[in-house]
This record gives sequence, structure tokens and C-alpha cells, in this order.
Amino acid sequence: MYRRLTSHHNLVLLDHWRNLLESEGITCELRNRLLGSAAGELPVLDCEPQLWVAEHDLPRARRLLASIEAAPALPAWQCACGERLEGSFSECWACGASAPQQPAPQARPRDEDPEFVA
Repeated sequence: MYRRLTSHHNLVLLDHWRNLLESEGITCELRNRLLGSAAGELPVLDCEPQLWVAEHDLPRARRLLASIEAAPALPAWQCACGERLEGSFSECWACGASAPQQPAPQARPRDEDPEFVA
């Protein structure tokens, strides 16, 4: 039996979370992908895309999703070639050089992320 892990208005974000959870061996289902057009005829919150996992995987999936969301964002960096890149890039797209080593960033408090819903 599957249980709802979370829902979110951003299908791309839910799909990203699904990919991350599946890479850890948790089978997931995305539901309500196309139900947004029914909002108004149906309750809005019932129309949001939802991420579902097997009931026996639910506690582990919640922990993994919380740790994914608590991961700190890396700072932007400037390559030796002059290109400025977001912290999520490990290599420069202009010249292929690797990002400089960064000290481990501090985790942000969970309640600082208004889009997290579990």
C-alpha cells in the first residue's frame, strides 16, 4: 500500500525529490500530475501533485526528504576564466575548470524553507 509523502504545487520539484528518493532505493509514485486544471471544481489542495511511497518506506523517505531539504546551498563562485557560476555547479561551463574547494557550509534551519511540506 502506498501513502502520501508530500504534495507541492511545483511538479518539477516533486519530480526531483522522486529521483533523489529512488536513487536511495525508495520506490515512488507521482500522482495528480495533470489535475491542476480541475482546481476550482475540486478542492485546490486535492489537485496539487503528490509524491507517494510504499508504506514500509514512509519513515525512511521522510528522513531522507528532510535531510535533502536541510542541505545548505553552496555559495556562487567565480572561475579563473572570469565566468560567474551558481554554487550548484561543480565545473565551469565556459572552460571546464573545477570549482574551488569550499568549507562545509552550515545547515539552514528547516523552518527557513517555506516551500517544504511533509
